[in-house]
Amino acid sequence: MPNWISFFERQPKHGETIFYYGQPIGIWLGHYEYRADDPVSPHIMISDGGVVDRMDAPWWTAYEDGMEKPGKPDTDYPADYPKQLT
Repeated sequence: MPNWISFFERQPKHGETIFYYGQPIGIWLGHYEYRADDPVSPHIMISDGGVVDRMDAPWWTAYEDGMEKPGKPDTDYPADYPKQLT
């Protein structure tokens, strides 16, 4: 079982290969980039499936060589996921 980490608690290193998860997108293998000048979100993940930010995929876990795709986290959203104000 992987150690899923909330993007709102800690971020991977720039360029690090990770698995990331978001309820609407599922689990993907890609890499993390921090782009301070991005007008929408500086925290993005890039894979063959496209580009998402930490709001789309709030969970991540480090990839190790040969690692198989892990199961999803116990919850779709971490407890520290920002709540929408109404």
